[in-house]
Amino acid sequence: MEASLIIPFYKDISALELILTALNSQSALGSFEAIITEDDNAPETTAFLEKFTPTVNFPIIHLTHEDLAFRKCKAINEAIKVATTDYLIFIDGDCIPHQHFIRQYIKEKEEKKILYGRRVNLSESFTKKILQTKKLEMLNLFEMLISKSTRVKEALYIPFMPGIFKSKRQFWGCNWAILKKHLLEINGYDEDYTEYGFEDLDIYKRLDMMGNQLKSVKYQCIVYHLFHKTRAFNEVVNRTKEMYEKKMQEGKAKCLNGIEKL
Repeated sequence: MEASLIIPFYKDISALELILTALNSQSALGSFEAIITEDDNAPETTAFLEKFTPTVNFPIIHLTHEDLAFRKCKAINEAIKVATTDYLIFIDGDCIPHQHFIRQYIKEKEEKKILYGRRVNLSESFTKKILQTKKLEMLNLFEMLISKSTRVKEALYIPFMPGIFKSKRQFWGCNWAILKKHLLEINGYDEDYTEYGFEDLDIYKRLDMMGNQLKSVKYQCIVYHLFHKTRAFNEVVNRTKEMYEKKMQEGKAKCLNGIEKL
């Protein structure tokens, strides 16, 4: 086992089914485990996984805790703790991985590197269609272009593309990977973030403080983001931004309220 894929999840079983189906077609089958870390303890999720897990060819670990609003950071920290490998890959619970997604992350694994890919934003109509049909073969350039999906160029799979031709854009938490020990060095995600926004940027900045550098795996590690209405409300974003800016001013790479409570 070479990698642990961590999937924070909340209530969207239809999306989870597509993700697990895509994982079962990975070219790196036999090299990874999937950890579904649920920001809830819904019996519907447990029932679904009990039925679906025997149909896939990779191990699944399902973590739960009481639904007390946004506790994504705590859920991810729990997954980091139980991961059985030294290499962690992260996607969101609404992102379908490309067939070679995990193989490419394993290939690019490197000390002191924060690997990050990009995502295609599927349109609302295309998302409805793929959720209804469950046909992953629809995730091709032609179908996405005619469906008015955006960032479709991010779907180009060109694993030999030199890094010099990859734009250095902002780190996104929906598609990234790092050695587990580097996350432990900063005490994981900061659980002070109990509302949406800035938790991913926070962890990137703290990893950066410890000398970890960004490495783009664009055109190699691709995810397809299912459409949903934005969860970001201005007042929430403003509060989390204020918290984030205060923490950055303090300049602490290791958070106090993380995997360990310091």
